[in-house]
Amino acid sequence: MVIGLIFVDPSGTIPVSLTNHTCKMNCAHCGGHYLLHMKTLQEMEKFAQEGYKSFLISGGLEKDLLVPFREHLHTLWELKRRYGLSYNFHVGFPLSPLRELEGLADVVSFDFFADSKIMREVYGFSVPPLQLLNAIVQTNVPAIPHVTVGIHEGRITHEYDALETLSGFFNAVVLNVFVPTQNTRFSNASPPDLSEVRKIFEYASEKFDLVALGCMQPRGEYRRLLQESVRDFVRVMVKPVFRVQPDFKGCCSFTLVKLLKTGVAKDVR
Repeated sequence: MVIGLIFVDPSGTIPVSLTNHTCKMNCAHCGGHYLLHMKTLQEMEKFAQEGYKSFLISGGLEKDLLVPFREHLHTLWELKRRYGLSYNFHVGFPLSPLRELEGLADVVSFDFFADSKIMREVYGFSVPPLQLLNAIVQTNVPAIPHVTVGIHEGRITHEYDALETLSGFFNAVVLNVFVPTQNTRFSNASPPDLSEVRKIFEYASEKFDLVALGCMQPRGEYRRLLQESVRDFVRVMVKPVFRVQPDFKGCCSFTLVKLLKTGVAKDVR
């Protein structure tokens, strides 16, 4: 089945940090900055009562390289049952299957690096790529991999290898684009060259049934040019600059899973 471009407004999903505004890792590209706008677990019920049904469960990583969801399973189950909620878990970097999330998570989102050296330079730690993938695919929850183009100070490094590896396991991928962020170690870097970004999106479109331009995009003129240059290679575009009315409000991972399940593309392998 051929589908048109789907526009997504992520505001329909409430982002929740299970570690409030703190992260122990202080990674070079983030430094905990992206936790500052997230809500807390204690605020979730208020949003559910207001009618929100969709939540991103995330937060800072602990020493086991995971968001500490295990200590909050009871609360998350209770809220899900009481209000009929959907959860996208941004789990971190599991090295064994996450059986606790089966039935609770509607989708798992995870970041992937094909090069352990590059991952260590960005995060300060690394995980074996295939061990991470085995942990994810052995968890009985739909999963959507994410790759951030240019995450190493705007340079293209492991991205092609990451897409090649992931295409052996998944039919959908989210591509984000590195944003230089104030008060981080990479704050003085530049976003990746747009011609190189376009090539990566074109390559991804050859490897996957569904490609999404995710919510991490540099702002301003760069974003406009980015969206124009990659729109022929994506089925899902988050935060479109050239259309007001979105087709879907919420995390794009929910959209991709829905498309896969409704036969627009093959199911996740």
